[in-house]
Order: sequence, then structure tokens, then C-alpha cells
Amino acid sequence: MSEIYIFGAGIQGQLFLNAFQSTGHTITGFVDDYSNCDTYNGLPVLRTENLKNKQASIYISIGLISPKIKSALQSQGFENVFDFTQSVLEHPAIIHELKAYSLWYSSTPSDMIDAVGIAKLRRLLSDEKSQILLDRIIAFRTDFSAGHYVVPDANTQYFPDDIDVFSTIDSVRFVDAGAYNGDTVTALIQACTQQNIRFEYAACFEPDPTNLLALTNKVADLQYKGKPPRVFTYPAAAWRKSEMLEFNADQAASSCIADAAMPPASSKAIFGLSIDQCLLTAAPNFIKMDIEGAERSALIGSQQIIQTYRPVLAVCLYHRPSDLWELPLFIHELMSDYDMYLRVYGDMLLETVLYCIPRSRA
Repeated sequence: MSEIYIFGAGIQGQLFLNAFQSTGHTITGFVDDYSNCDTYNGLPVLRTENLKNKQASIYISIGLISPKIKSALQSQGFENVFDFTQSVLEHPAIIHELKAYSLWYSSTPSDMIDAVGIAKLRRLLSDEKSQILLDRIIAFRTDFSAGHYVVPDANTQYFPDDIDVFSTIDSVRFVDAGAYNGDTVTALIQACTQQNIRFEYAACFEPDPTNLLALTNKVADLQYKGKPPRVFTYPAAAWRKSEMLEFNADQAASSCIADAAMPPASSKAIFGLSIDQCLLTAAPNFIKMDIEGAERSALIGSQQIIQTYRPVLAVCLYHRPSDLWELPLFIHELMSDYDMYLRVYGDMLLETVLYCIPRSRA
């Protein structure tokens, strides 16, 4: 029998294990180059360099970067490597293990699908690709089948080749709400350089102390046409108004504003600031939001800018079940002069992004 390994000795690795065992497959062990454990769930944990069987099947449980992990493993001679998408499609039981851990999931079907809201959203979408994608998302939320699984888009998130996000922009004035470690502003500067579009400034909101340090270090190393770019960092959350908030920090990309159910000991106080209050006179023309469920509040705090300057918007829709239709409809109420596009860049419907492009220059 061929040896089978799961790459990633973490929560998703455990869910992969559950799925394989539920369908009668025997797992040999885990592969993880960063784990400090010798065993996980009673199975050995190996570093890649210690796995000598190059014909072993390796299923990657880590999303988003799984294609890079697959490429690295193949370069080391491993012949049977399956990235996250391939793993899920080959073993659909994984979907059912993962679904309850997805931010957009609810055990109440009506929370995940509002027929009236979905129909209104569909009419707002400006291309057939978006409409087909919405139909697949709803079908997947209904039956969780591999046949309706949405394969992640290979385009660059926030700056895709198939949507002209710069069509109304001559000089980019960018707001990065949820700047994380500087990955988006780095991609933006690369996009501006490649397309010969002037980069004027980026204003980055990031309240998590660990992420903020990484962001600051990344910004210090950035270059735009041979010079340091104008990047301003706000150690605060993008929010509806200026106020103190409780924040669940040190969760990497998943750090978020705490809710009432979270014990006070697990959160810390941070500033919340509205984008309007900070940047109204700076006239932003491109706003990205990936803020773990606080997008609606941040949109409320950006209302003046949206209605005055009609900036391009790139807003994540996957942190809460109803965000899929409620956020686009709310944006349409604020400003009806937008073409809207939908794309998905992560497995299990993670990194679902709504693009709003003004129909003409402001």
C-alpha cells in the first residue's frame, strides 16, 4: 500500500485526517517543517528532509499558499503531491470536515442564502463570470459538493488582469484597511510599476501589534521607481467612528475586533478610526477592505469619501454569511454608479472579493 502523508500538522491537517479516516484511508503521518511535535493525533510528524519515500502521496492541508508548497515539494523530487484544491476534489469528505470552520458557514441555511438579496445582487453584477460565480457559490453553500466547488482564481487578488481596477485612475491614492504585513501594498506598487500608473500614496490601517511591526518593516524596504514610496501607517482599525474597541490580537491574518462572547482576558484595547475622519481631504480613489467582519462598519465610516470621490472598492465578502449580498447592496445604496464584479481567490470560498468600479471618472 502506498504511503499517504498530510502536509501541515495543524487544525486543518486534523480535519484532513478525519476525512481520510472516515472514508477508510490509512494515513502514514504528517509532514511539517515548522512543528515542534514528534507526533500529532498519534501519527509521526516528519520534516520534509526526513521523508525519504519520493513516491509517497502528500496532501497539502494549508490553503492559499498550497501551490507554492506543491512546487517546492516537486522540486525536491516528490512525485505525488496534491495541493489543497486537488485534495478536496479527490476526497470530497474533506469539504464536510472543513465547512463548519468556514467564516461564511452557518448551520442555519437561511443565514447563508437569502433568495431576495441574492437576486438583487445578481442584477448588480456586471459580467457573466461574476454571475456564474455567484450561482456556483450558492450551489456550493446548498449541497457542499465537489461538483460545485469553486476553484480559486489565479489572478492577483485586488489587482486582477480580468478587471480593470485602474480604468478611472491616473494617480493611485490607496487605502489599505487590514494591511496585515504589507502584502497588498507591495502588490499595488508592483502593479503600478508594471502598468506605468503613478503611485501617489497608500494609507494603511493595521491594529494588530505583531502585524504592524511586520508592515512597518516591509514598508521600510519598499521602492517605487527607485525611491521610498509614500506609505502612511495607522495603528488602528478602520471603523465607523473614532472610539476604543476590544481586539483579539496575535491571530496573524485573522486578528479581529472582539465580540461580546469573547472573554475580556483574551482581548486588548485598540483605537477604531473612520476613514472619512482620517482621509476625507486626501481624496482616496481606491479602498481595499479585508478586516475580518468589520467591513460594514468601515464602509459606514467611509460614506463621505465613497459618495464624494467614488473610489474603486475591493471589499471582502466572506467573513460573515450574509456579507455576500448585504455588503454589495449597502454599497449600492451609498453609490449606485458602480459596476460590480465578484471573484474568489481562496479555497472553501475564502478571499471572496467584490470589486466596485465607478462607471466614469469623478
